[in-house]
Amino acid sequence: MTRVALFLSLRILWNLAIKAALATASGWALVGPVNARANPVEDAFPEFDNVTYLAGGKISTQGSVRFRPCRVHDPDRQHYQSMDCGYLIVPENPAVPTGRQLTLFVGRLPAIAREAQPDPLLVIDGGPGSAASETFIMPGRGLEKIRQNREMYIVDQRGTGKSGRLDCDVDEELEPADEVDLAQLTRECLAQLDTDPRFYTTAIAVNDLEQVRRALALEQWNIYGVSYGTRVAQEYLREFPGAIRTMVLDGVLPPQITLMPRIALESQRALEQLITRCANNGDCRTRFGGLETGIASLFSALEKRPITVVVDPFVSAEDGTYTLGKDELTMLVRLSLYNSATLAILPLTLHEAYANNNFLPLARSAKKLLGKLENTFANAMHNSVMCSEDFVGFDPASLENLHLENTYIGADQVRDFMTLCELWPTGAVGPNFKKPVISDVPVLLISGSVDPITPPEYAALAAKHLTQNHQIVVEGFGHGVAAIGCMPRLMARFVQRASAAGLDEQCLAALKPDPFFIDFNGPSP
Repeated sequence: MTRVALFLSLRILWNLAIKAALATASGWALVGPVNARANPVEDAFPEFDNVTYLAGGKISTQGSVRFRPCRVHDPDRQHYQSMDCGYLIVPENPAVPTGRQLTLFVGRLPAIAREAQPDPLLVIDGGPGSAASETFIMPGRGLEKIRQNREMYIVDQRGTGKSGRLDCDVDEELEPADEVDLAQLTRECLAQLDTDPRFYTTAIAVNDLEQVRRALALEQWNIYGVSYGTRVAQEYLREFPGAIRTMVLDGVLPPQITLMPRIALESQRALEQLITRCANNGDCRTRFGGLETGIASLFSALEKRPITVVVDPFVSAEDGTYTLGKDELTMLVRLSLYNSATLAILPLTLHEAYANNNFLPLARSAKKLLGKLENTFANAMHNSVMCSEDFVGFDPASLENLHLENTYIGADQVRDFMTLCELWPTGAVGPNFKKPVISDVPVLLISGSVDPITPPEYAALAAKHLTQNHQIVVEGFGHGVAAIGCMPRLMARFVQRASAAGLDEQCLAALKPDPFFIDFNGPSP
């Protein structure tokens, strides 16, 4: 499971004909509300995956969108959320309103307080390929205080979750060894799709969001976007500034940044920060001395000879085997760097492997992590966004200047994606898509100082052209900081006042990341 694992894992790394339809003399603009079809009263509610409509539930209407009480769960059935489920029908190709239609899932969570403000909150998930209806039903996302007096809308971006999920089944038994095999895998993936991948891009997704807002008859809404969702949110702000009252960007990706080639560089930086932090910690230094050398030797050993480990599954009672190679280790290290909790145990699990020849903790973690990703990301939608927005016009010669070979991820990932993108149909991006977003809408930009993919410098770059910006960096934390400490209260106050004036951030100063696990009993007492 080498290149297949890579093909699958590309989802987690993170837009020609449409251009003529979308572009206007002033740039990219809304095609027009006539392209979205309000839900006819006589229409039955559509069946959505992982949605159960409540029997006898009262149907309500917001604008022209009807809602019916429902329960939504994630694909792993670990989290459930009661809400109102609605939908909006839009054309797959905005230039052909009578062509193939897409049904967008529109979820609504009521405000906790009895009286709700007129401007709700719209949440935009990351990925690309992740569905808002699956991640924002999990507890502890840090948005409850905003929802105290505002409704929250959960709209699955086209190609994700319940909105025409664009995904390919990939035979995990295949082990393509080179670019020829990877190209064949890409062709097989495309052959599975009965849709046109060119229409699953950020620009068209933004158009969908505006269609939803208009159908809901909302004057404005507030936006929270995380990770790739910050790219979507900024593009929405660029194209439809009057639709947005405030914006919170969490783990900021400015439009000027071409993400994919930089992933390895930023992740290497985060790994080095982890090694330094361990070296500066007495217990971690004593227990896991030589961490940097040990990690390097582990990557080298698994590249030469993958290890097959008997892994007891977390859920079933059956034993199984798992082969841990360099690709699996790369993915595990990379994703563990995102979160303070997984980062805290990473030195221990790595040390167990390179020092004690105990690969079970690493194999178990990798198996669980990659299995979960397969259920939550739409890989073909991810490819459409990445190929249309990050690799069109990309100069392969620039790879040499990035020195990706000096990182633990290396340059193969980018080269493989270049092979994939040579075959993947790409949509158009507007002439301003890669330019900074200029706006006077209040924007709060939040980051973790050790974010392995969207460092605080990216937020500072985006903030330069946002006249009412305010940036907060949480020291010692990684990707996605909305739920950390007092951040939920700070975000709620910012949204309530539409201003960062008087925002007291001292409550963040005392926060510390999770302490390192010294052994499997936990950190030092």
